[in-house]
Amino acid sequence: MHVLVPLKRLDSAKARLSGALEPDERRELMRAMIAATVAAVRPVGAVTLVSSDPEAASLSAEHEVSWWDDRGLSWNAALAAAMGEVVTQPLVAVVSADLPLVATEDVEALVAATPTRGVAIARARDGGTNAVSMRPPGVLWTCFGLPGSCARHADIAAAAGVPAAIVEREGLALDLDTPEDAGAALAIRRDSPALELLARMLERTMAA
Repeated sequence: MHVLVPLKRLDSAKARLSGALEPDERRELMRAMIAATVAAVRPVGAVTLVSSDPEAASLSAEHEVSWWDDRGLSWNAALAAAMGEVVTQPLVAVVSADLPLVATEDVEALVAATPTRGVAIARARDGGTNAVSMRPPGVLWTCFGLPGSCARHADIAAAAGVPAAIVEREGLALDLDTPEDAGAALAIRRDSPALELLARMLERTMAA
């Protein structure tokens, strides 16, 4: 199988954390989460970073994964194009790059839940979507980033006549967008490089 990891531009990463972290800190945190996500998905299949960020090529080389330049396309258009141009395997997963708790077991559970022809959707805490797995690739057009996208994905699947499985996994449910997300992640665990970095950054901010 193939795993796509979409990455928005690092120079605007995690804007909703701007009250707690400086731009350089947010970029550093995003790099740490990319490393964590790649480490989680690499045992599952081939990995491609989907991004037009200037650092995308060096990041992919650093983590020994492929890179596909999304040419500045919107998130969902880029994923559709990557599935058409890069993916040759019969099953593809899309896993967000900002999941501080994600583990290989979470991604394996998502893949295992994928119907023979259909989609598995990882529900985010806010009702959004942090990952999908589909067979065959492109069986539906994703709607990442839209409010309530988990339910929207299920509706799109129903309209396409394919089954959808909803996956509830803590490691896939918590993405790091807001100070509340950061607090929730640190309350669950701190024993990973990304979370240790986040804790140190927040401690510095509080001490300043």
